[in-house]
Amino acid sequence: MVGTMRVPPFVLRGDDGQWSGLSIELWKLIAVELRIPYEFREYDYDPAGLLDAVERGEIDVGVAAIPVTHEGETRFDFSHPYFVADLGIAVRADPDPGLLGTLASFLTLQTLGAVVGLLGLLVVVGALIWLVERRHKAHFDPRFLPGIGDGIWWAAVTMTTTGYGDKVPVSWRGRSLALVWMFSSIFLISLFSATLASSFVVGRLKTGIADASDLARAPVAAVAGGAGELWLGDHGISPRSYPFVIQASKALQRGDVHALVHERAILGYMIKEYGWRDLEILPHTVAVRDYAIAIRPDSPIKEQINRALLKVIHRPDWKGIVQQYVGSPTSSR
Repeated sequence: MVGTMRVPPFVLRGDDGQWSGLSIELWKLIAVELRIPYEFREYDYDPAGLLDAVERGEIDVGVAAIPVTHEGETRFDFSHPYFVADLGIAVRADPDPGLLGTLASFLTLQTLGAVVGLLGLLVVVGALIWLVERRHKAHFDPRFLPGIGDGIWWAAVTMTTTGYGDKVPVSWRGRSLALVWMFSSIFLISLFSATLASSFVVGRLKTGIADASDLARAPVAAVAGGAGELWLGDHGISPRSYPFVIQASKALQRGDVHALVHERAILGYMIKEYGWRDLEILPHTVAVRDYAIAIRPDSPIKEQINRALLKVIHRPDWKGIVQQYVGSPTSSR
């Protein structure tokens, strides 16, 4: 009797009830090598129940995505490993904001405050230069509104170092004010540019996780009893546990958590299968786990299973099978 549970892409079950997946294909090839009959018994999303059944001898082997652990070795036997599972970190993808999104990133309170402050300063300096120069009537209109407009225009072109020369103070008071404004403008333009750049960068920064070192400072999801939860616990991180990986993935999509630590092959399959374009897997590998077949402790064919397994995974077509289901032949043994 072969116990199993659905863990895409290692164990799949079609609508017709037929079993497939990388681990299932491995077992089928082992059974052919040993010429033994078998029957699958499903443990519906119950990894603990599957391993308990192996320990009690209710089934001969457990075939799924079973990591080799010290605790498991004390309860039953493992076959030779047949797959190296990388633990990866899934995060919400940073979408391309497009032109409108990029422009919108500038519209922050910090940016608007800087613009309003700069415009207000132009009005103040424009009014001051008009008050000083209005009696000379050389370049600044003596009338109030036109004169203020001339002053603001002069303040703007002076600040931006454009210097058209159409408005020029002629009195010593006006030129003294112009000298102060010219040197002040150098500082103001630099400050304004820095404010815009800071606003843009802050708006574009991800609020999620960049690598494993960020996991301790943000809510992280893991599958209950999975390799990700065990790794996080070993590193002093308490994740939010979910019964199934699809529930943990949905929590990540909703923003309930900022990252999901799970086997990279499983995450990659689900993202591709369900078209989750809002999720991505970071390139960093946080740990590796060996997958093996769980064998009941008193099994008389343990050695035969191991010999057949080694023969199968060294066949020329094995990497093609791994590529078919997992898409990463370099991860296989």
